Amino acid sequence: MTRIWLRKMIWSYLPIFFIMFSFLFFVFFQTLVEQNNRNTKESSKVFAGQLLQTVDVSLKTLDTMMIRELVSSKLLNDFFLEKGSDNVFLNYQVVNRMLQLQQEMSIIDSYYLVRYKDGIVFSGTTTKLNDFEDNAFIRSQRYSKESNSSSWSAIRPYRELVAQKPKNVISLVHKVSVGPGADGLVVVNVRASSLRNIIKEMYDPQQAFVQLYDREGKSLFNQGEASETGKVLASLASPYSGWTVESGIVNGKMVSVISNLSSIWLVLGLIIFLAGGVSIVYITRKNYKPIEELVFRIQDQFGSGKPTLGRLAVDEFTFIETAINNFAEQTKLFRKEAEASAARKQNAIFRELLQFESGAQAAAGDLSALPQHDKQRVFVIEIDHPEQVFNQYKSRDQSLFKFVISSAAHELFTQHDIPIWLEWTTQLQMTGILFMPDTSTEKADSICEHITAWIHQHLAFSVTIGLGEAAAEGAGASNKQALEALTFKAALGHNRVIHYGESQQGASAKATNKHLQAIHRLIQQFRLHEENWRESFDAMFSGMRSCCLPKSEIDELCRYFVAHMDLQLSQASKDYYEVWMSEAAVDLRQIIDDFETLDELQSLFSVVLQSFADKMGRMYSSRLHHQLLQNIRGYIGQHYANPDLSLEYLGDKFGISAKYISQLFKEEFGENFLDYLSQLRIAEAKKRLLEERDSIQEVGEHVGYLNAATFRRVFRKVEGISPVDFRKRHAM
Repeated sequence: MTRIWLRKMIWSYLPIFFIMFSFLFFVFFQTLVEQNNRNTKESSKVFAGQLLQTVDVSLKTLDTMMIRELVSSKLLNDFFLEKGSDNVFLNYQVVNRMLQLQQEMSIIDSYYLVRYKDGIVFSGTTTKLNDFEDNAFIRSQRYSKESNSSSWSAIRPYRELVAQKPKNVISLVHKVSVGPGADGLVVVNVRASSLRNIIKEMYDPQQAFVQLYDREGKSLFNQGEASETGKVLASLASPYSGWTVESGIVNGKMVSVISNLSSIWLVLGLIIFLAGGVSIVYITRKNYKPIEELVFRIQDQFGSGKPTLGRLAVDEFTFIETAINNFAEQTKLFRKEAEASAARKQNAIFRELLQFESGAQAAAGDLSALPQHDKQRVFVIEIDHPEQVFNQYKSRDQSLFKFVISSAAHELFTQHDIPIWLEWTTQLQMTGILFMPDTSTEKADSICEHITAWIHQHLAFSVTIGLGEAAAEGAGASNKQALEALTFKAALGHNRVIHYGESQQGASAKATNKHLQAIHRLIQQFRLHEENWRESFDAMFSGMRSCCLPKSEIDELCRYFVAHMDLQLSQASKDYYEVWMSEAAVDLRQIIDDFETLDELQSLFSVVLQSFADKMGRMYSSRLHHQLLQNIRGYIGQHYANPDLSLEYLGDKFGISAKYISQLFKEEFGENFLDYLSQLRIAEAKKRLLEERDSIQEVGEHVGYLNAATFRRVFRKVEGISPVDFRKRHAM
């Protein structure tokens, strides 16, 4: 009977059901549109806040780093207290420090230091203030009386040289006052394109748009880089930088049109509903009871704290739909929060294990699922040549490659019954903890070799693995060893496994003084135009390779070589120095910044130095008195022990004035005659002091010093100690 009644009601009131269904459809569509608009606006506001926070964090980090540098760095204080540009070593130290800051903060594009007392601008090279291209900005900052809450300038064009194309930057300006008359500025420029790249990685330009304005209303994006056809949904201003960000969706106008159309549909549905309302009031009131009971049951389930519905407040079906949607959204949100919390907890425990050298399991006591093991061993996989290969891929492809690497490593170890825990600890490094029995040490070594070979064969790049020693308690010591082993990658090579013990064996043979001697010997041969400089060049790199130096020490030695060549050639012929500074020095510093392995560094250095040596040789051979000076130098080398040897003696011997010989000798060989003669004599004297039993007087007479006091004075000037102390110190 109930079925018959239900069937008759459905067939009798089918038109009424159709009208009601149409109206409810319009209401439901309107609700979805409004909810979507609210969600879109809220998402845009959150996104704008995150974007602005990202920009502020980058700028604040750089600002804090520069403040700390100004407060604690004695180097910058010395620079502003210095006068003139003759202190080459100080300038070299300042350049080194600023390059280190640029490496720490990749958004730094350029910098310069302004010293008011002598009108010097230093940006790696020294320039007079009036000749510096950014002179107008410096004067505006110097005489500005405005007090802004931010040390950052607005977006502005900047170029250091006339020939350069201006680029848009924002500048961090800090005024410096380290004493009376020692005022100046430190200006650090951040290229606007760097900030644009940071921002562009945070959104899809096909779906959303972003506009970022500085304090003066200038847009960070160039024309055509950001869409202006969308609807602005959120606008926020930064209290730190004073910048304003606007964000929205590209198809905002379309959303507005749909929203207006839905309102029209709602009105039409309401008219239809009113037209049929008279005929359905009675039936609705009679058959409404089950629906009403269902609504109240749902309302009771939500709790007394939720808003009550009432009999005529809203459409009941909409209420039911909204309740279901809210329940589904809350369930999804709770699930995401639980997954994120579990991932954060797992990562924190992993890093905690890597920090403790003993008692790691006690510190991470909630890890009851750790596999049974006797020892823990850590290896670190680092991607080789990231700038040339890996970073050329998009973020999605990089994530895929990382997944392939972790999957391959996990599978190879689990195949040999070695439990493993893997996490990407940096952008380019994946760390793995092995939970090993005592019998698996050699097996782990071979698996790591297999991993490097497999990745090199199947992927477009290679990796290097740093492998620590197995530890009975905690993975902290093994993790430090693995990271330290990777620092020797430059000397030992890429696409291999570097054991901690192997790196330590090489490190024990370090001899910094020998490396410096090899550098000085190479520079001396260049300065004297000797053709066998390549032997000293190969010996210098062979010494670094045999000592298994880490990349940081190789970097420092090579920078010392370039800086010392700058100094030595600046005292030689002006033509040689100009060629060195304009061509060779710039290329060598760039090679030092970019090299990955010692073999690569040696090969690139060889090309640049060979080119410079060829140009020096052509210039050297073209000089008018080249052959004459070669003869004079050869004569000095044979007769240096003659006590009568002097410029006047050589002038009489070769038929040229002593003054002219002195001038040509200085231009050709980069040092004066007396210094060159002293070095030859003292070199022979050192041999005789160590090999013969002659007295100090006899040694001096043998090398051309008849007066023992003169010999001792010259020896101390060249070597820094007296002949007697030299013999005692180096006696076997």
